[in-house]
Amino acid sequence: MDLMLVGVGVFVGILSGFFGIGGGTVSVPILLYMGFDIKQAIGISVFQMLLGSILGYFIHRKKQTYNASKKIYFGYGGIAGAIIGAYFVKIFHSEILEYLFLSLVVFTLVKLFMSNPEPTKKEIYNPYLYTAIGFGIGIFSGMLGVGGSILMTPILVSFLGFSLKKASAVGLFFVIFSSFSSFVSLSYLGLMDYQHGLILGIGSLFGIWIGIWLLQKVKLTHYKKFLVGFYIFIFLITINKVIG
Repeated sequence: MDLMLVGVGVFVGILSGFFGIGGGTVSVPILLYMGFDIKQAIGISVFQMLLGSILGYFIHRKKQTYNASKKIYFGYGGIAGAIIGAYFVKIFHSEILEYLFLSLVVFTLVKLFMSNPEPTKKEIYNPYLYTAIGFGIGIFSGMLGVGGSILMTPILVSFLGFSLKKASAVGLFFVIFSSFSSFVSLSYLGLMDYQHGLILGIGSLFGIWIGIWLLQKVKLTHYKKFLVGFYIFIFLITINKVIG
């Protein structure tokens, strides 16, 4: 089981670095297939996302992908929202969480399919708006064990004038805050599986380097196709698990 988790972690890390996701959209369905229940899977996923997103930030900082001082307001809102979301994990039935996770994937898939990979308007900068967006996404992040970038990326591209690659990088940055808040909250509530989360997280660190390197190499138009295809895959395996 532990060796399998390391392998899953590497795989999740590659996808995390490439698509700018925390990894929860991938690791949660896989962990469900491995026999963990949804609440265990959420806790393990949050641990992995915290480790992977921190490493991703330092890599993007070295490459100067974005200005972190302006994007940090997303994180402030995400911390507060994730605390609330983590409490929902405690009170909601597992089946409700599974269908919410599925709905989130569907929303993201539709928005990404309709989005333009190149900005169609000037990038919007508003600290208050960034904080509000981060808060809303943070609730879903803490509740469903996803880093939040699954929602962040389509919102930044569709409404705030970000390019697709930059939005993905900022989404991974946001994961630091939302996953840290979720980690603390889930630990307090007794829902954190430290052992399996650490194993998965260590594996993902190796994958993050590869994923970000691939992100820098791929063409933007091809990147959108990869991103849409990725979410179709996540949708199919999640709906199969939920309905099955």
